Amino acid sequence: MTNRTSGPGRRIAHVAGAVALVLLAGCTSSTSPPEATTPPGTAATAAPTSPAPTVAAPAAAEILDRAKVNAIRATSAAFTGRVEQGGVEMLVDFKGTSDGSASDITLTSGSDGTARVLSVGGAVYIQADAAFWKGQGVPSPFPAEKFVKVPAAAAQFSDEFSLNALVDEAFAAVTSAQLSDTVGSEVVNGVDTWVVTDARGAGEGALYVSKDRFEVVRFSGSSTSPGQLDFSSWNADLGITAPPSDQVVAPG
Repeated sequence: MTNRTSGPGRRIAHVAGAVALVLLAGCTSSTSPPEATTPPGTAATAAPTSPAPTVAAPAAAEILDRAKVNAIRATSAAFTGRVEQGGVEMLVDFKGTSDGSASDITLTSGSDGTARVLSVGGAVYIQADAAFWKGQGVPSPFPAEKFVKVPAAAAQFSDEFSLNALVDEAFAAVTSAQLSDTVGSEVVNGVDTWVVTDARGAGEGALYVSKDRFEVVRFSGSSTSPGQLDFSSWNADLGITAPPSDQVVAPG
């Protein structure tokens, strides 16, 4: 039993550590100018167009401080993207709640295969392909379309992979002294964001934070830890449910 579940746990733990630096940024505000109004009975006169006023960016340290509050208050989030572990690229698809009561993580790593880990209702379910099970030393892989229920791992999994755990690790590891004083601006996935970078430059890490809702939109890694993660569904109902009983098998 332990041999069948410790491998996935270790692999996901590596991803959690790489992802921890993501949840760093997140807050400022921008206020749209009031719309012009025409007094009753007065003909409207076309006014010459002019560029919208530029909203000054907040200091990087302020973004970091307010991001902490924003992330801690979040009830849930999702992200997708890629990280690199030991020179091997891993694709990650994460959805989870702040308290770890529900999470849905899918990992794909080259020849190591693909594994989906679903934690909900006090139990953990693993669905994986033959390549993954072979890498974990399982002589007879479980059917790829089935979930293996491993309830004994649920408590540890919930603690390690809750959104709160990632937030706590992130803010314990990063300080404002590591950030560049320059804050940029960029549209990412259709969202207007502030861009906060490492003091050594954007090539060593960057965070993209929405200006309106103060939420992390994207993280890009460094030259030594390349990767990119795109965030969405902050505070949303993620709809995570246990798999149907006819799709679940005992570990044996």
